[in-house]
Amino acid sequence: MLTKGGAMHRDCTSRQGRRGTARRPARGAPRGAALTALLTVLVVLLIAAEAQAYAPGHLIWAKRIGTSTSEAAAWSIARGPNGAVALAGRQYASPIGSAPMVAKYTAAGRKWVRTYPASGSASAVAFDRAGNVYVVASVNPGPGGDIVVIKYSAAGDWQWTTPPYDAPGYFAGRLAVDRSGDVIVVVPHPNQNATGTIFSLLKYDTNGALAWPAPVTYDPASIDPAAVTADPTDVTVDGDGDIYVSGYTTYIRDSHYVDSGLVLKFAGANGSRLSRFMDFTLGATESQFSDVVVRGSTVVAVGTTYDPADWNLREGLVAKFDLGLHRQYRKEWGGAGTRELFQQAVIDGKGNVYVTGKRLLVTGSGGYTKVVTLKLGPRLLKALWQVTYMPRSRFAQGQRIARDGAGNVYVSGVTTMGDYDKFLTIKYSPSGARRWLRTWSGGGVNASPGGLALGAKGDVFVAGTATAASGFEQAALLRYQR
Repeated sequence: MLTKGGAMHRDCTSRQGRRGTARRPARGAPRGAALTALLTVLVVLLIAAEAQAYAPGHLIWAKRIGTSTSEAAAWSIARGPNGAVALAGRQYASPIGSAPMVAKYTAAGRKWVRTYPASGSASAVAFDRAGNVYVVASVNPGPGGDIVVIKYSAAGDWQWTTPPYDAPGYFAGRLAVDRSGDVIVVVPHPNQNATGTIFSLLKYDTNGALAWPAPVTYDPASIDPAAVTADPTDVTVDGDGDIYVSGYTTYIRDSHYVDSGLVLKFAGANGSRLSRFMDFTLGATESQFSDVVVRGSTVVAVGTTYDPADWNLREGLVAKFDLGLHRQYRKEWGGAGTRELFQQAVIDGKGNVYVTGKRLLVTGSGGYTKVVTLKLGPRLLKALWQVTYMPRSRFAQGQRIARDGAGNVYVSGVTTMGDYDKFLTIKYSPSGARRWLRTWSGGGVNASPGGLALGAKGDVFVAGTATAASGFEQAALLRYQR
């Protein structure tokens, strides 16, 4: 930014001349005063322009990857050191077709983009403390499909790729990186001994070698013969490197399939299962968990419950645990004639829980959905605040949530107009007042969000996939001013 300055002042002390003692005017004074005034105006204009360009909620830039001959898509975003973010998905690369893709950005824009030389797609991305980037990807999809983890340096140099893990027919799962830089991956795959899905947990060290002698496979039927499937939805680690997986297990009960919310804890050291929580609290009522988050000694899982006899009786679900998965509190949120689903949560330093998701209101002619966002107290007894948003199209939902150090809350999701979607991003104050709301479709006909991350310089990054006006797909990253 320019700094204020003045014109150079000439030494214009009086001088005796042959014509008397009259003072001679300083020739530089009028020009210097004009220059000072001009600089002052320029500084004011620059400050005003900067304030206008970086007003809260302003879209600073929208970056895209992909062209009409090299389409791209993004499914995941992660925050790294020094305000960097990375997004992952796929990009068409001749002659192999769609390939796993990852790109790194800072506030200044894109630093690099890489595609892995194999047919497939990346499903999740994460950083370690040094700024290295990891993606989990399915490659060579089909009967011979495999799962790999790929590591890139902070500068985008390829470091290693793990040996292929055989998981045919399934998209790669989720991943997390612990404090030591070890990588944990959860991969759903078909049960070879029965119908349904089970999952495997793999841990790799910093050199890309398996940290355990073999992958750990979780098959619920080995514990309860009535269980037929276990579907993972999220994975995270605590400060000790132990691992938490959320999801749900499907049981056969009275010749009917019944879902039960599931949270598992595994030892980071060897993969042994330490504890398991099954959400059977309400008897015949079913449940699923969509997200698990750990902060300090607190674990929170969120999702939904529903009555299999009446899907209109669906409520948002929040459960709070200690690190041993002993349930401390459990709460459902919803009302008559609504269906509620919580997608993601964050925890603050006081143990308050923030969740976002969607609320479906059922009417005689159909229904409509709202974004619902809540702040719950540490015991989940009541909502300290609760806000909703519904556009004119009457269809929107929250998918991701983040909180900054000042207590502001950010939600990303989707709003639908007819058959087309737009990115939706909302900022709420610490008291739940809406500060700004933005939608984005990129000038095309459809945009599907894939994640939310807060940068280090007052940035809000939103990633996803957008359809260009001419009809091809592009990976997109938006940068908003908080």
